[in-house]
Amino acid sequence: MRKLALMSAAALVGMLVPGLVAGSGPAAAATKAATKRAAATAPLPYHQPAIMFTIGQTAAINGFTSVVKPSVQPPPVVLCLPVTPPSPIPGCIPPAPPAGEPWPGNMAYFGGHVQLKPKIYLVFYGWGDKGAFNSCANNPADPVPCDPDGAGQRMLNFVQQMGGTAWAGESTQYYETKVDSSGQPYNAYITNPVNQLKGVWYDNTSPIDPKMTYTEIAQEAARAVAHFRVTDLLNSQVVVAQPQNFSDPLAQSAGYCAWHDYTEPGIENGIYNTVKPNISFTNMPYVLNQGTACGENSVNGGPAGKLDGESIVLGHEIEETVTDPGAEDPGPNGTKLGAWYDVNQYEIGDKCAWVGTDPVWQLTGSGPEPVPGVPGSVGTIVGDNNGHPGQTFPVQSLWSNQAAEGLGYCAGAGTDLPQPVPPL
Repeated sequence: MRKLALMSAAALVGMLVPGLVAGSGPAAAATKAATKRAAATAPLPYHQPAIMFTIGQTAAINGFTSVVKPSVQPPPVVLCLPVTPPSPIPGCIPPAPPAGEPWPGNMAYFGGHVQLKPKIYLVFYGWGDKGAFNSCANNPADPVPCDPDGAGQRMLNFVQQMGGTAWAGESTQYYETKVDSSGQPYNAYITNPVNQLKGVWYDNTSPIDPKMTYTEIAQEAARAVAHFRVTDLLNSQVVVAQPQNFSDPLAQSAGYCAWHDYTEPGIENGIYNTVKPNISFTNMPYVLNQGTACGENSVNGGPAGKLDGESIVLGHEIEETVTDPGAEDPGPNGTKLGAWYDVNQYEIGDKCAWVGTDPVWQLTGSGPEPVPGVPGSVGTIVGDNNGHPGQTFPVQSLWSNQAAEGLGYCAGAGTDLPQPVPPL
């Protein structure tokens, strides 16, 4: 999930999209969302939830350009723009690639923990409350109460079956550094067990506020931790999924699909001070409210593609939480909560989000979507159903430092670069 706290969001967006003015134009909403918490809290550690932007906002940041099928070579090494204070990361920011292409450059390890044995807890927050949906017609086979579109069942099935797949296995190349009993450092690698779903909660008793503030979403995650009696917070993440009419309103107005974060006290007016610390959680709005902007029909056409975005967006969040559960944040006393991301603070999902998606199609409705044959574009995986082939799910690719013979590229969605990489 990309964070816009390297510098002021207005400066960053203006730098990446020359001529774009903060407060106006297509990126204005994203700029406001990115700066609203950091601006008022200069003395405190910078913080942003890690955001998956919609196709439109991604294009606004990268530049509205049609995607042309690229050659199969990985992106070349590019000149960089200097990082300016208050960035905690020395180095440079690569210029933005054309919309629909990956962000170049491998990820690095910044010292935080990863989820070595991922455990996922799925919360359907208020899905049974009065007014949560326009209607409550349900498929009798759907285990999610009041799920008229089938979105809840799609998310549930995806989380049940994603563990053990080669797609989720892309994260196993990443690690955290520990110290053994003799004081020697070693690297402990992420694993990819099957059955990573450890609990489902249909919470229709906790109060739900349609405003869905950061604090309220985090509080629901904390209630889930108590409900499931979670003790292994280091390896656990909570997905707070919201229904149609009680979904995070900022998602549409600010132009994002979802985000993940980490509860730590002492930041930005104490938004997490009343919440149990050290919880990795995802804010999962009802992405069908945003249609094609958040992945609808990204892989499948017509009614068959209505739910494509559910697994694309949720998978993005889950694997970013696995590889960067601290959500890129600095911790107290100089500690590092963030784990794996690049110099531009793009995580494993951000670098490959909407690769192959033509923003011109998304805005005008003309042209294929995705653009056929773009390496690293959205694709599909077959789930692992207790060691047997499961359902087919649309997913985006994930950044692999090992792909393209170590240069790095998007991988895992069945749209990988050919190996070995053809010579230039």
